[in-house]
Amino acid sequence: MELRLAYGRTEQSVEVADERVLEEIRLPSPEGVEDVAAALAEAMDSPIGPPLDEVVRSGDSVALMTVDFTRPNPSPMLWPLIERIESIGASWEIVIGLGNHRPMTAAELDGFIGTHDVLQSDSRGKQWRLGETSHGTPIEVSPLIRDVDRRIVCGFIEPSYIAGFSGGRKMILPGVSSYEAITHNHFLILTQGRKLGVLDGNPVHQDMTEAALAVGVDFICDAVVNPDDSYARIVCGDLVEAHRQGAVLSRQIYEHRVRQRADIVICTSGGWPYDIDMVQAKKTLVPALECVREGGAIILLGECEDGWGGEEPFRRLLESEDPQAIIAEMRRRLADGDVEWHWAPCSTGFLFSSVVHDLGAQLIVVSELSEDIEPTFADAAPDLPTALAMAEERLGPASSVIALHDGRRVICR
Repeated sequence: MELRLAYGRTEQSVEVADERVLEEIRLPSPEGVEDVAAALAEAMDSPIGPPLDEVVRSGDSVALMTVDFTRPNPSPMLWPLIERIESIGASWEIVIGLGNHRPMTAAELDGFIGTHDVLQSDSRGKQWRLGETSHGTPIEVSPLIRDVDRRIVCGFIEPSYIAGFSGGRKMILPGVSSYEAITHNHFLILTQGRKLGVLDGNPVHQDMTEAALAVGVDFICDAVVNPDDSYARIVCGDLVEAHRQGAVLSRQIYEHRVRQRADIVICTSGGWPYDIDMVQAKKTLVPALECVREGGAIILLGECEDGWGGEEPFRRLLESEDPQAIIAEMRRRLADGDVEWHWAPCSTGFLFSSVVHDLGAQLIVVSELSEDIEPTFADAAPDLPTALAMAEERLGPASSVIALHDGRRVICR
């Protein structure tokens, strides 16, 4: 059979004997919302928490925070929400929460949300400081959202390999937070409890929530997104409770029970823009780790036209023969409150190491980053057929295969 997986704006394909393929994990999408504006109006009329017209008053200024183009398009919700804000008599400004991502160009903004008359956060610029969380993360956010009366979030809820689920509080941290705050928060992946599709006991989620509550988010409007990027449901209202209800539905959509671990897992985050850089592309390794046997192989497809992304490769970790010693050092530094900000968030190196050094599996990356991958403990391949041949050379021509599509948000158990 031919396996075809998304890669950038195209596909990578390879022929594999039918009997070798254990399964193709491609989740179906439940029936989506047909009329987004009507669904949004219904959600705002029956919010989980105080309604918008009790939160926002006539004459208020509103910072309306939303996502960049590494996420689904928010405009079907964004503009009806703006109309509702205007009907109350409030003014508004759109703020793109970039986190550590690069700024969007005017053309990208026009194509994404229909205007480039927006503000974009700068994680390295001047910040509004409000203290720190119980985990020691500095609460430092863009001054773009400081001098306003109300702060509203418009985004998406889907599984997140760090925070459990995206949406809600994540628009503050990492969305409009400083580089230092994002770095410290992301280093919490080294602590116990961080897991894809889990909120309770997740220190990264707790940290993000503390920061968002300290800053003050008055209302959220988040769509629970389907695998095909349609909206399964829109939830509105309280930062904590509305988000939690959306996360429950998202878990129902994305949880997948793996019947048998494979010798080889071929995975993709879903093509462009979800593999625009390695920050995004590597997310598919999280469910892939639940699908591959110890000592097997994972083939990661990610074009990465923008390179490594907001985090530069943590060279010392990626090129080390003993990355576990470095990870142990990072854990010690985190416990001592000695996280150096020039250490970029280590999630790429951490996940690469989880495959190779924790699981004893081979990691083969098909990407435009081949030259950068060569010195690391991962292997590089120019295309999927070559990558599969490399895995078969070690594991045998009859080795079993799982193909994992859109792996950035599948919750494999």
